[in-house]
Amino acid sequence: MASPYVTAPVQDTALRRWMAPLFLVLFLFAAMNGGAYLLAPTLFQADQARGPYTLANNYELTRVYSRSLEGYQQIVQQFPESGYYDAARIGIANSLMGLGRREEAIAQYQQLLTTLSAGETLKANRLAVLSKLASALEEAGDVAQFPDVYALLAAEYPDSSATADAKRYADTIAAATANATDSQSAGGSDLIAIDIAPAVVGKPFTMSVRVDPKAVPAGTFSIALNSSFVSAFDIVSVKPATGGTSDYWGKRFFQFSMAGEPLEVVFTLKAKAAGKQLLDIDLESNFTLIELNTTMSVDVAGQ
Repeated sequence: MASPYVTAPVQDTALRRWMAPLFLVLFLFAAMNGGAYLLAPTLFQADQARGPYTLANNYELTRVYSRSLEGYQQIVQQFPESGYYDAARIGIANSLMGLGRREEAIAQYQQLLTTLSAGETLKANRLAVLSKLASALEEAGDVAQFPDVYALLAAEYPDSSATADAKRYADTIAAATANATDSQSAGGSDLIAIDIAPAVVGKPFTMSVRVDPKAVPAGTFSIALNSSFVSAFDIVSVKPATGGTSDYWGKRFFQFSMAGEPLEVVFTLKAKAAGKQLLDIDLESNFTLIELNTTMSVDVAGQ
């Protein structure tokens, strides 16, 4: 007579076949979760940096530079391994520029250049830094350091728009250097004459600009000074009184009226810092810029 228990081994084999895939799935699940656990600190740090960076960047875009500076500094201090680290360092320099702390910003941009050199991402950041540094130096009228920065742009990014923009100022510096004389009288045009008294930091000095009536049509016209030069000085007075001022094309325009006689305008200025300042002067009439190719380097002595 057959035993009623002969089917037990068959049932045990079927159970084992059913359990094997289950154990495999559980093993894979555990392995994946273990890997995620090991990677969690890095992923968590990147996620944590994204929020502060987005907020700081929004503050920068809306020109709330004091808040963007705080945000970028937080990222640099707390997330040095984050992918947002270099962008935050650039943001710090941009925010300093926005706050008018130009010298600190220039120092920050220069420090960045020593590290942003390898890898495609860093190269992209390096172009942004060179471009921002060139703009800051032009705004400061720094004719000593600007040519070196332009040389880097021209060598590393010859086809970029930043290089094309920087070339215009580099050419102006070169022209000013070629035209400079010990008496600081400008060359480049017979239609305008400039005489500048010795300049000392913190002390008023005069800059006389004499415009020939042949230079512009009779009526309203403007004397245009490059913005980087204007920003380096406090304007104490302008005589005769200007009919108004405006800023565009990277220049400050001082409006006057031309009759049939030469017009002499005397600017009384006060230098903010010692060093060389580049003066690029043109005229404007009926919204047309009359380029005189009149440039010069103005030396400001310390007290």
